[in-house]
Amino acid sequence: MPITEKATRNRTAIFGGTFDPPHIGHMHIFHEVAELTPFDGLLVMPARISNFKQGTEPASFADRISMVGLLAEDYRASYPEDDLSITVSDWEGMRSGVSYTSDTIRHFFDELSFDGKVDFIIGDDHLSKLSGWHDFGYLSSHVRFWCFTRDGEAVNDTDAEVIFMHSSKVHASSTEIRMGDSDGMLTPSVRRYIDEHRLYRA
Repeated sequence: MPITEKATRNRTAIFGGTFDPPHIGHMHIFHEVAELTPFDGLLVMPARISNFKQGTEPASFADRISMVGLLAEDYRASYPEDDLSITVSDWEGMRSGVSYTSDTIRHFFDELSFDGKVDFIIGDDHLSKLSGWHDFGYLSSHVRFWCFTRDGEAVNDTDAEVIFMHSSKVHASSTEIRMGDSDGMLTPSVRRYIDEHRLYRA
């Protein structure tokens, strides 16, 4: 159930992903975090190498973190009334190897934990794979997942705490953008960056 009252102290959630590239769907999640959750801040965490996308060749981490920063600027311009602080972190990119969420939670636990757990934003497309995340036993006891649902009811069949929020649907796909179909899916600053740096071209 959506929570509409703000917490009594500053509270920050983590929103991770490959962001290859970041698009209007990600920006929409920023806005819905501001609208539907108790969070004052969002720590956006681009992955260096996603555990579920090993073997793929994403745009460079430097390009992706630059684009996420531009997306955050476009978000502030598009939703000036939102009271949500966006911070883009390069922590996962500064490490070698695969980016495991459990490592990120361990690193930020003391800083971000609230009532004994770190808050983590996911979409319902991740729910069926949640129990397969690396070191899920640790995650289930240390993370509170906030799941945005878009296509009807979602079910949590794991031991983790999952809070569901109904999200309005915005069509945007990083895969389609990489394949050349980006019509309406990119914010102005991110589109300019992609064009200037000639990304996602065959």
